Amino acid sequence: MTPPEASPPDTLVTIYDGLTRQRAGLFRLVLLSAGVDAHMAGSANSWQIRVPAHAKSAAAASIAAYLSENEEPALPLPAWPAFRTWAGIGMALVILAAHLAIHFSGQTAALQRIYNASAANILNGRLYRIVTALFLHADGLHLIGNMVGLALFGTAVCSVAGFGAGSLMILVSGMAGNLLNAILLQSGHHSIGASTAVFGAVGIISAHLFSVKWQQFGHRLKTWLPLASGLALLAILGASIETDVTAHLFGYLSGCIIGMVFTSAREASPGRKTQYICLLAAVIIVLVSFLSAIFP
Repeated sequence: MTPPEASPPDTLVTIYDGLTRQRAGLFRLVLLSAGVDAHMAGSANSWQIRVPAHAKSAAAASIAAYLSENEEPALPLPAWPAFRTWAGIGMALVILAAHLAIHFSGQTAALQRIYNASAANILNGRLYRIVTALFLHADGLHLIGNMVGLALFGTAVCSVAGFGAGSLMILVSGMAGNLLNAILLQSGHHSIGASTAVFGAVGIISAHLFSVKWQQFGHRLKTWLPLASGLALLAILGASIETDVTAHLFGYLSGCIIGMVFTSAREASPGRKTQYICLLAAVIIVLVSFLSAIFP
């Protein structure tokens, strides 16, 4: 038995994952015969096929043509590089810190009046409220629910988009959800809580999975399952009488749009430098928003 190949250079990208050694070897031979520099990597029954980034489309086309001619079963989904991250837990800790700071300030009611997502104030130009409202919570139960949501779905988004890009996209989806909600409901409405951003994260990851499946399967029923699952979560978790249903819906829809654009425009998450830039942008947006009420 020959040992696994050494890790290829950083210029290589994974196009198929979870293959058996025999199947990976077959696909590698197909690609080599088509003039594509293909590599195998893995162990046991989880092998990958890696090719130079510029040859990814040609490699996928060659494999598809081979399978079509030989009536082979469908391939696993093209791999989108993912990595381990604790970013979602970090987001949960941020909203916990904000809640504790507001609670121990002794000015909870006043601060909620200043920073909540009041539709009238938002439409009158106080746009900072679409950000600050995400960090306010009515009580401990409200806070814990959103902490769990961010820990789960925020981590899922950042595992494919990166800690910085994922955090910024989740923040923007929450902002867009609050803004659209204010436009729809007009004056007299106000809301608080990170749940709009939580459902934004659900929309982002649902749209990401949809886009990846679309590239493989096209217009088939299984392609739409991630979006349907996201809507089911919205119905189960975000549509009770006590919740701001329209804010959750707008957060989810905003996340879907952001996720589709991001995944369709890229083949992997941005590099580390871009991740830090995105994270810094998110921090600046939050800080400027809170300071805007103090220094208008």
